Amino acid sequence: MSERVPCQNSGCSATILPTTALKTGGTCMPCHQKKLALEKEAYILQNRKDVDRYKSIIDPVEILKIMHTPRKYNPLERDLPYHKSAQELYHQLTKGDRERLETYAISLIDQGDFDQAETILLSLVCFTDAQIERGLNALYHKGKYYPGILYKKAWPAIRDELINLVERDPANRNHLLLALAWIGDEVVVRLFAEWKENPPVWASNLYVPPENYAHEAGWELDQDSQKRLLFHHESFTFEVYGEKITGSESVKAAVVGLQPDDQCCPWCHGKLMVLIDFNLQDPLVRFLKLFGQRLRIAACMHCNCYGTVFTNVELDGSYSWSKFNTIPEFLPETEPDEELTCSTMRLSDRPMGTYEGAYWTLEAPTSQIGGHPAWIQDAEYPTCPCCLETMVFIGQMDMEQAADNEGIFYTFLCRACLIAAVNYQQT
Repeated sequence: MSERVPCQNSGCSATILPTTALKTGGTCMPCHQKKLALEKEAYILQNRKDVDRYKSIIDPVEILKIMHTPRKYNPLERDLPYHKSAQELYHQLTKGDRERLETYAISLIDQGDFDQAETILLSLVCFTDAQIERGLNALYHKGKYYPGILYKKAWPAIRDELINLVERDPANRNHLLLALAWIGDEVVVRLFAEWKENPPVWASNLYVPPENYAHEAGWELDQDSQKRLLFHHESFTFEVYGEKITGSESVKAAVVGLQPDDQCCPWCHGKLMVLIDFNLQDPLVRFLKLFGQRLRIAACMHCNCYGTVFTNVELDGSYSWSKFNTIPEFLPETEPDEELTCSTMRLSDRPMGTYEGAYWTLEAPTSQIGGHPAWIQDAEYPTCPCCLETMVFIGQMDMEQAADNEGIFYTFLCRACLIAAVNYQQT
């Protein structure tokens, strides 16, 4: 056996075979590989070039096509971002632009590129509230019924076909029920009421009763089997304010988000955070129809990640920990190491579309009041522990926007009982 020789790299105590030394120039394989990696990194840094895919292009449709087209990673190229977000570009589209983009999405569907087509159609529906009849027709004939929000404005012919398919297509029944929930017209409401009264034979194969699929589209059947919305159509977005807002500024603002408070969580003893602080006298929040001075909805940023937290609220801004709270069984026994650092959020006076924040994968900021919630997982509207009514969505805080973190905190209110609730979801 050949005698091993020491690695020539300073500070390395490894020994290697002479044959290895000949291949690597006298260093062990880990040191040799590290050298090659550093050389590659230096080469990339020296030769990397900026690539502007949008240079000289002014047509928003063409810009969006480029944005939505997947790019193969090339370490020698650094893609320069466009100076506007996709959401901003969709806002400026004309009717003709939207039709052109829908036509492009249909061509992608014909080519089997459903992911890119789905993103475009979702953006049209959520950011512009467009009615994508041709796009829906293309999806339907390809047997694509998800995401259900795409069928939000489906016309009666498609709705009736979906109803027929529910009975005879068990493989797609889950997606079909979601699509019908998003259509949510009088016919669908009556159908869900019939299923609630007389469950179909296939209902036993579902995880939840068929009428509960309505929650995914933000509504439910009330006691009279009528449609009851669980969110407000009016919506406004939050913007990062950065600095802590003083008391006088807070009074002037319509809504402020993520304000630390002196009250402590009874479970972990950390300070509570006021997720949303409403000035109920401001015209921007009149749609809530809450007649008072102030509403503050608070949460424990640690414990709320493990279950719903309820608070008793008053319309003078005071709140207290609810007696209905129960400690989650899986709550860690250790206290949080440090408090979460968040940027203060302040409400913009620019109205946003009801569904702009409804689909979190579109990667638009979703901190908002009103509008449809951006469920990361399944819809999770809490039941009021006092009157047992489903609570109405009030607003949400996107922690990626506010704290470079992850997950969304969702806030709800029972107006009759003045009980607030906070849920949390993450990927």
